[in-house]
Amino acid sequence: MIKFFRHIRKQLLSENKTGKPVFAAGRYLKYAIGEILLVIIGILIAVSINGWNEDRKLKKAEQSILKDLKQEMIINLKALEFVLAENEKSFQAAIEMRALFKDRAAFDKMSNSLFYASVRKLNWNFTYDPKNGILNSIISSGQINQLSNKELKYLLASLKELTTDAMENTLKIEAQRDDLMKSAWTNAMIIKDGKNLGYNVKSIYEHPEFRWATNHLFYSQRKDGLPEEKELTATLERIIELINENINK
Repeated sequence: MIKFFRHIRKQLLSENKTGKPVFAAGRYLKYAIGEILLVIIGILIAVSINGWNEDRKLKKAEQSILKDLKQEMIINLKALEFVLAENEKSFQAAIEMRALFKDRAAFDKMSNSLFYASVRKLNWNFTYDPKNGILNSIISSGQINQLSNKELKYLLASLKELTTDAMENTLKIEAQRDDLMKSAWTNAMIIKDGKNLGYNVKSIYEHPEFRWATNHLFYSQRKDGLPEEKELTATLERIIELINENINK
């Protein structure tokens, strides 16, 4: 600042305007203020342009994340819908089998093939194994924070926990059904001279472990688990909906 005023003084002396110091200094002060304002405006413009460029880069990165996530979520939704449909068939078979337990006459009239088909459908238990490579990557890298939609961020961050809860009952069924059904089918084997000649299919109707599996696994556990599987399906549908709303928004 001292150098600046020395410069003003030199200019005043050189122009022989030292007799009017107030007016000359005022003129130079206005000039200096103008220069300062120009510098400030230039800085603000540069900052604005830089901020705009950064926002554009972040938006572009967000769009890339959303497009990748959409493909992954669609694949997972289709897989879950298949699992849900098959587990619902198993649950319906459990309902029919429980009714058959109370109606011996209807059971006696049923053919071996029809009873076997019912048991086979009952024993279906499809587990859900989502592909979450992209989701896990954006969460672990912190890229999830680049998503602007708060609801979408929350659903994605909590999806793993929701999936674990939704599949809990199906996994319980999976852990027990093989041993129980194996016991029932082993009891139904027709053995002669040490050889297995086939199965007396309808004999498992009375088998206690088959009845326990029907009542406690394929009916009770399934009844508790299906609503959670449906809720998870609705969550995936909502995630895809939010992604679509925010792509190229």
